[in-house]
Amino acid sequence: MEPKGNKIVRKLIYFIIFAVLVAGFVYLGEKYKDNSLVKTYTITDYYPEADSELFEVVSGSRLINILKSKDSYLVLIGSSKSEYSKKYLEEIQSIAKELNIEKIEYYDLRRDKTQKNSNYYEIRKLLNGFLTTTDGSEQNLLAPSFYIIKKGKVAYYNTETVAMKNTDNVDKYWTEPKEIEFYSEITVAINKYYLNK
Repeated sequence: MEPKGNKIVRKLIYFIIFAVLVAGFVYLGEKYKDNSLVKTYTITDYYPEADSELFEVVSGSRLINILKSKDSYLVLIGSSKSEYSKKYLEEIQSIAKELNIEKIEYYDLRRDKTQKNSNYYEIRKLLNGFLTTTDGSEQNLLAPSFYIIKKGKVAYYNTETVAMKNTDNVDKYWTEPKEIEFYSEITVAINKYYLNK
C-alpha cells in the first residue's frame, strides 16, 4: 500500500500538469485565433495605391460564378508580385475613373495558380479561347489581363502584357504612345460592350 503522503504528492503533480496543459491550450488558442478566420482581402492588400472603392477583390470560386453569370462584369486578373500587373491596374483604374465606372472585379491568380487547384483549372476552362497560348501550345491563364463579361460570355479581352519577359522593363514598354493606344482600345471596348454606348 502506498503511503498517504505519496498519494497527495502524485495528485498535486497531476493537478499541476493539468493546469499547465489548460493554460497552454488557452495561450495557443489566443495566439493563433486569427489563423482560423477567413481573411477578406481588399485591393490595397495587393496594391496599396489602388482605389479600394473601385476594385472588389474576388476569390477563384466567385470569379467562376461571375464567368457563368448572366450579368455584365469588368474583370481584371492580376498577380500582385508583378510590376506589369501594377502598371496595368494603374492604366485600367485611370480609364475607369474617366468613364465613371463604379466597380471592377479583381482576381489575383497567384494562390490558385501556385496550388494548381480546381478553381484555377475551372477558370481556365471557362476562359478557353481567350487566354494566352504558351510554348507548349497550351492556353494559359496569365496576368495581367482584362475581360468584359456579358451574359456569361467574354465580350472583350485584353492580354496586352501577359507574355512579357521578366527581363523587359515596365517603363520601357509603357511609352506614351503605347499608353494612348491602350487607353483608346480599352475605352472603346468598355463603351461598346459594357456601357452599351
